[in-house]
Amino acid sequence: MKILLYRCGNEKSLSQYPLGLGYLKSNCINADISIVSSAKDLINCDLIGLSGDSSGTKEAVSILSSTDIPIALGGQIVLWEGIKDYPFKHIIYGDGEISLQKIIDGQTEKLLNNRVENIDSLKFPERGTCGKVIPILTSRGCCWNCHFCSSNSFWGKARYHSAKYFIDEVKFIIQNYPKANNLYILDDLFIGNKKRFQEIHKLWMKAGFYKKFHLRSFVRSNILTLEIAKQMKEMGFKRIRFGAESGSNKVLKTLNKCATVEDHQRAIDIANSIGLPISASFIYNSPGETPEDLQMTKDFIARNKGRLTVEGWYKFASFPGCVLYDGSSPIVTNMRVR
Repeated sequence: MKILLYRCGNEKSLSQYPLGLGYLKSNCINADISIVSSAKDLINCDLIGLSGDSSGTKEAVSILSSTDIPIALGGQIVLWEGIKDYPFKHIIYGDGEISLQKIIDGQTEKLLNNRVENIDSLKFPERGTCGKVIPILTSRGCCWNCHFCSSNSFWGKARYHSAKYFIDEVKFIIQNYPKANNLYILDDLFIGNKKRFQEIHKLWMKAGFYKKFHLRSFVRSNILTLEIAKQMKEMGFKRIRFGAESGSNKVLKTLNKCATVEDHQRAIDIANSIGLPISASFIYNSPGETPEDLQMTKDFIARNKGRLTVEGWYKFASFPGCVLYDGSSPIVTNMRVR
């Protein structure tokens, strides 16, 4: 069986292959699997595999209408209930590795939903060509449930690669991408499991990887401690980033952020106290946000001028799979974060 994989939505990737598709290519067997970067290359195959977030829904439906080749659809696109009304051959929920393998092995059901409970059982993803910055995913899902985020709906409970698996993958990257000097950790929350983080720090320092790599990842203001911040700096983190979302505790409560403005300030103070650059992203036009709430956010940013980099100022978007989803159709509404 010849399978072509494509990520809808034209999202830029740090590597030749989007990481999610790279996992499918490396973990599914008994099929000729290739990843293409353009929809026009989805020809001369037995099955097309499409993935993407909500912003790729329109393109996925457009591809469906333009080909007679069967299509298996996965990724966060499938969180929109309306997608079931379209004649995709298969709709894959959650992790795609098991479901795609079942399709290769002859599964004919339209809806498939499988989870990889032990993600250490997976082979490292295919990345194709890369520059000096390498994307890496060390966990799936998030242990928090912000009401503007669809991570929980898509991934289910948070699952973590072991510290050893992570270190082994870094060794693999060093061997295959010797010029790489920067790891971009794409996890929802790299420090979500504190015990695992401590193990990673110990193994990382022992291996001397801090001499080779700079790192970037997301943290959370309500769980960042001085100890963790110091360890991240030792490991080679040149900046940490968190989702602040708002400078109003009322808005943060509506978003179920489970963090406060005071948590945000404490995290900024911790990072600045040790010389670790820190950035944050913010959301405006959140449900229930008043002009006074927005001004609180602007005031918070102003108070931290020179101490915090604003790395993202996004208009609130209602995505399928989120608690605050308003039912908008991704076919009609622009779901691209902006």
